[in-house]
Amino acid sequence: MTNNRQQKTINDLEFLFGAAILIIVALLFLWWRTHERAQAQARQGAEHAARLHALEQERASAQEKLAAFTHITSDGIVQVDANGLVTYMNDRARDLLQVTNRVERPLREVAWGYDLQPLVAQVLSESGGATSQTIVKDERAFHVQVVALGDENKRGALLGITEVTELQRLGRARREFVANISHELRTPVASLQLLADTLSEDVLDNKELVTDLLSRARTQIDLLKQLTDELMDLALIESGQAPIRLVSIFAVDLVNDAIAPLRPQLERKQIALETHIPPDMEVLADPQAIRKVISNLTHNALKFTPNEGRLVIRAVWHNQGADVEFSIQDNGIGIPDKDLPRIFERFYKVDRSRTRAAGDLRGTGLGLAIARHIVEAHGGKISVASVEGKGSTFYFTLPSGE
Repeated sequence: MTNNRQQKTINDLEFLFGAAILIIVALLFLWWRTHERAQAQARQGAEHAARLHALEQERASAQEKLAAFTHITSDGIVQVDANGLVTYMNDRARDLLQVTNRVERPLREVAWGYDLQPLVAQVLSESGGATSQTIVKDERAFHVQVVALGDENKRGALLGITEVTELQRLGRARREFVANISHELRTPVASLQLLADTLSEDVLDNKELVTDLLSRARTQIDLLKQLTDELMDLALIESGQAPIRLVSIFAVDLVNDAIAPLRPQLERKQIALETHIPPDMEVLADPQAIRKVISNLTHNALKFTPNEGRLVIRAVWHNQGADVEFSIQDNGIGIPDKDLPRIFERFYKVDRSRTRAAGDLRGTGLGLAIARHIVEAHGGKISVASVEGKGSTFYFTLPSGE
């Protein structure tokens, strides 16, 4: 009996021990599973944090690139929300619109003089898309592009503003250039055609008339040659195919060589010419090019100065001796104030009825443009001061050769 009871106790202990072992194993398994899940969650959290960090770095990099782009771009960039409030504006936009920081202000207040609000309203009302328009304010022109941003719940618009004032000016200059060439060529060509038609067999026996007609034809041919030569000179200078070769040369030699061919005309009009140039003054210049500048400016002064007038050519040291300033002064008809800003443009002529006296050869309107390009190619500056009815003075500078 006692043995049976002991055996039962042993069996109970073995059962309890086995149950305890199972419970321990189960607990260890549960702990292991929990640990694994915790590690997996930790790994997922770390991966998620890494992805968030990478995305944040990408976002920061994108913002940095966008900020750099909007800073260096020549276009103004403005962002507005659905209510027309400005939420972003780069420095270029502030400069073009001539405003300070106007974020969180209505666009119609920020750019009230540019009529941008209708473009934004059009894009927002169409629920997407884009539009563009050229806007003129005062004497400046702007090309404005507007595109929609965001979805229907959070819509806005982005504006790109580009100043096209210079492009439009160049377009006008190109059209005027073509029109001016046509005009300048039409007169001598028509004259030559008329002279050719006049030279018929009926007039060949009249030597005096034939001589006069041939003289007129030569005059028109000379004008055509001058026009084509100056067009070629201007094209070569503007394209950089006429290199400037600087040498040290006395200023007085440049002036004397340039005005020598004009002395017969000076004598014919009885115009007194004075030169005030230090004999030891040297400049760095391309002699052939600068002689052309001096000749063009002197010929202009001569053409617009009445008989028995006076021309004065001076050269003085400038900028503490670093440069030499030449001036060519006349007491002729002068230049109206409204024409002064355009006097160096190609083919520009001040009131065509005033450009020459009777018997003078017509100008091509290219001389001053060529002079400007040559002087600027030397690193100098050219300008003019004039009082209508009293005369003009043209100035240009060259590097000193000393």
